[in-house]
Amino acid sequence: MIPDRYTTRRIRARYIKALNAIPLPVRRTDPPDPALPIDLAGLPILATHTIDDRAVRYSLVMGQTRLRLTFKDTCPALIGHIINLETDNPRLIIAEPLQTEWALANETALLHHAAKTWQVNTKTCRN
Repeated sequence: MIPDRYTTRRIRARYIKALNAIPLPVRRTDPPDPALPIDLAGLPILATHTIDDRAVRYSLVMGQTRLRLTFKDTCPALIGHIINLETDNPRLIIAEPLQTEWALANETALLHHAAKTWQVNTKTCRN
């Protein structure tokens, strides 16, 4: 019989061994995968557009009709989200207060590229 003081350690060792055997999905690759690049939040990047000399990445939020906007080379990277992409009036939601002035100045371009990216990357069923 195994003494109680060793059971927790042995269970933990077996659990770690089992976790190491599971093939977990890779969230970020270095260098980035050219077919489906992934941003720091683990979301797939659908497009990158240069707006006002800054590279803006449009990432898909799974299961929602929104795109996450981030800068490629600027810190803080987060800009916000574009919502209501399935309608004719998408909206910009700014999540980072430091990027508010830039985002409002370039709102039209951000919305245009988001709508275009959404249209290219989604399928619609017409019955």
